[in-house]
Amino acid sequence: MTHPGFRTQSGLTMVELLVSLVLASLVTLAAIALYSVTLSSYKTVDAGQEIQESGRFALEVIGQSARLAGYQNFTQRDASGDENTRRFVPTTFPTVRGFNNSKVASPGNIDDDGATDNGGVNNSDTLAFRFHGSSKLSDPLAPDGSIIDCQGVAQNYPDNGDDVALSLFWVKVDSTGEPALQCISRGSPTAATLTRNSQPILKGVETFQVMYGLDTDADSVPDRWVSGQSVATADWVKVVAVRVGLVIRGDPGSGQGQSATAAENNLYPLGKGFTGTSTEVGLMFTPPNDGRLRRVFNATYKLRNPQD
Repeated sequence: MTHPGFRTQSGLTMVELLVSLVLASLVTLAAIALYSVTLSSYKTVDAGQEIQESGRFALEVIGQSARLAGYQNFTQRDASGDENTRRFVPTTFPTVRGFNNSKVASPGNIDDDGATDNGGVNNSDTLAFRFHGSSKLSDPLAPDGSIIDCQGVAQNYPDNGDDVALSLFWVKVDSTGEPALQCISRGSPTAATLTRNSQPILKGVETFQVMYGLDTDADSVPDRWVSGQSVATADWVKVVAVRVGLVIRGDPGSGQGQSATAAENNLYPLGKGFTGTSTEVGLMFTPPNDGRLRRVFNATYKLRNPQD
């Protein structure tokens, strides 16, 4: 006999069980989707911050080298008291020089700054700055540490007209397929042998573009901007400013996808408005749809030392 104070208990029906399973699945899927979106957003934000720091670092290193371009240390002279024997020779070692769509085939070759149309990574350019170092008064061959190149190596006062410090920038792909901005230095003056070498200073640089401001009326103001291939050998002394641009990429999975409109995915290393009438291919970069975040960085540097 059933006690009047108790009700008969019954389990869930099949329909109720299926409904509860569906609802639980929907909640789980929603949670997974939210987690995936959050994780993807976190990767993008993290990559964006890393790329921002990388871009700032690259422009700082290049800018430091640009400000030294053509610097001649008149406080330290040769034995005769005449600095002219150690001045730059514009035809062989101009204080600034660059080439379009270029790579440095032989980093250790003192004459190799690149050559136009010789296979730069994504049409990247090369850019070389030369300048005097500074030596200790007690030892002309020992740098005093006040002048450094793009590798952070202190440079001494030149021993002769060709013995000038170097900061040469270009892009190279390493053995893992990662492109990186490289710096070529003439080497450490304190080493047993002065050996020009190339070192990566920033990974993920897919393209590096440069244009030059020519001063044609000797007022120290750029009158027109041209690519390296448009600067005649004798006109490098007329370059009073350079504009550089880079595209830096993040790790795989750091991006949020591309636009369905193809033209909106194009990147302009030097700025879209800066390209003007130039037809140089490298001034526009179309990245692959590989899930990577990319950012453009550019800057203009006035060369403050006379290019003679």
